[in-house]
Amino acid sequence: MVRSVDKHNDVLCAAITEFAKKGMVATTMEAIATRANVSKRTLYKHYSSKDALFDAVVALLFQRLANLPEVQYQSDVPVREQLKQLAQLSIGLSADPDYMRLSKIVIIESMRSESRAKRLDEQFKGCEQGLHSWFIQAELAGALGQFDAKLTASLFFGGIKKMTFWDQAIRWQHQVNEEELSHLINQTCLFFEKGLKQ
Repeated sequence: MVRSVDKHNDVLCAAITEFAKKGMVATTMEAIATRANVSKRTLYKHYSSKDALFDAVVALLFQRLANLPEVQYQSDVPVREQLKQLAQLSIGLSADPDYMRLSKIVIIESMRSESRAKRLDEQFKGCEQGLHSWFIQAELAGALGQFDAKLTASLFFGGIKKMTFWDQAIRWQHQVNEEELSHLINQTCLFFEKGLKQ
């Protein structure tokens, strides 16, 4: 049983590497089998097609997202401290090499295929709900003032991801260092805190 699990993990790791390097179209099942050090027969025993294997790789990303905790709004804790927690959780994903590789795979395949993009979009809905729910709770508690939870969350995470996710995923920039991250988090949270008080 252990061998089977190990082989399965080897196949998924190999598929991640191949898809990230070449994209789905240029990746072959033979290349994945070779990288995983398994026979093609063993590979097809686990996955009937390249599409099935791609879907399994994408599922790893969604599993990672599903593990994000739901952050509760707390009326007795300063808003800036709560925003810092949200920012750190979001940044934690961008710092995960596997998450970044998988994200690039999903982005590339979404651009290549409209039908696949629609399926991926459906899968992504709700994945980060644990982070966004804080804004919904804050709005209900009156902590967002005149601002809408959905828009506020989009602006907050959009700003964070511009510096920590998109620059790495699209522009191949290096990961932001700890000092820059701390400055980014403090400035972003201060900006939103002051905006919400107006």
